[in-house]
Amino acid sequence: MGRLFGSYRNAIMRCARLFRGYDDNLVVFSSFYNRTYSDSPRYISEALHAARPQTKIVWLFDNPEKVREQFHVPDYVRCYHTIERRGVSALARARVVVDNAGKRFYLKFPGKGQYYMQTWHGDRPFKKIGYDNEGEHVRMPEEEASIVLVASEFGKRMLRSAFRYKGEVMDFGCPRNDLLVRNSPELCQQVRDRLGLDADTRVLVYAPTFRDSEVRNRRQQRVSLDLSRVLDTLERRTGEKWKCLVRAHYFSFGIVMDDPSDRLIPATDYPEMTELLLIADALLTDYSSCASDFILMRRPIYLYEDDLEEYESRDRALYYPMESYGYWIAHTPEELDALIEQTTPERAAENCDRLMEFYGMKETGRATQAAVDWIISKLK
Repeated sequence: MGRLFGSYRNAIMRCARLFRGYDDNLVVFSSFYNRTYSDSPRYISEALHAARPQTKIVWLFDNPEKVREQFHVPDYVRCYHTIERRGVSALARARVVVDNAGKRFYLKFPGKGQYYMQTWHGDRPFKKIGYDNEGEHVRMPEEEASIVLVASEFGKRMLRSAFRYKGEVMDFGCPRNDLLVRNSPELCQQVRDRLGLDADTRVLVYAPTFRDSEVRNRRQQRVSLDLSRVLDTLERRTGEKWKCLVRAHYFSFGIVMDDPSDRLIPATDYPEMTELLLIADALLTDYSSCASDFILMRRPIYLYEDDLEEYESRDRALYYPMESYGYWIAHTPEELDALIEQTTPERAAENCDRLMEFYGMKETGRATQAAVDWIISKLK
């Protein structure tokens, strides 16, 4: 079906390029497979508009009306449907295209006159992707990207292998992580205010990754952990009040929270994961690469993996054995309690420093500006 549907889109793209040519002032953005206005493409898009307001900026969405309302997309952004004629034509004619996820294998993309910037959405994943993931051997347009943004030596090696990419890399960091490097107190307060958090409340972010079986069956994720117990342990250890922001993976169909406690705050619909990490005092996840972003904050990271063997055999192969990274890992609630009880700010910071060394981090806080400068250099 992909190839059949692709023939329709490729025909529109050929006609658009043949009869109208490339638009030297057009940049097209996508994020998370056209589902959201978020992540590194969003920060690049907004910085590009600020630096060069005359640029025509188009975003492709599967549901433009819903996304514009939910994510408060700026008025200067033209929101087109991914598979309708305007959207396909814009993708074909844009001088620069920016994406944080893979393009469909059947698309005749990028064109010979286009520049394709790939930011990806996880420079330091645990889960294998692309050609590294057994069974995924179809063509990846990312092989032909013009430039790939990387934020670590680990990421550089991984993206070259996963995409079979041999081209130019930009190693100023991940644009979304500029927020974490700068760690603005003003932005932190704005985010806390939006979420209704009191000044004396500390924040745990719980963000598990998706499971393939749940996605295939369109089921919501279930919390496999008593989060109230985790908050009780944190409060006992620190002597302070804690709440938990619960966020499902963007691939999933939401997350089920059986615990009615008002200490658990649904955060799946919050537009930017990076802003949640910015205000988090601790992170709890499993196999999500958000852990490798949060190390920039030098705060406690707990990986709760009660299904490791099942996950590796059923869902996704991992780049390295989990214990080789150096994260704090628990397989039972009791082990998680023990990790929390042993945590001090000093130990957490030291652990994050070791992880940054393991990855060969290159986060500079200037990644967004470097990406914008590169894009502007390709426009007329």
